[in-house]
Amino acid sequence: METLSIRHQLQNFFQFASRRIETGNEVFSLEELFQQWRMGTEYSEAVEDVRQGVIDDADGLAEPVATVFSDIRRHLGITD
Repeated sequence: METLSIRHQLQNFFQFASRRIETGNEVFSLEELFQQWRMGTEYSEAVEDVRQGVIDDADGLAEPVATVFSDIRRHLGITD
């Protein structure tokens, strides 16, 4: 997933925080708001990564897990 600029991230957080406050959701601190926003952002990124993986698999671009793990072990010098 593409990394967003700091300005864009700040705008996204401001919009998220504003919506949470305007809808009357109980918020105890700025830190709590940030954690909630971050969890939602990370979840969205993970969902997008899974979707892309499904598309890659359907397009024949995915490798079997056993092959990938074998390559990683070989790269790290781990023997079976």
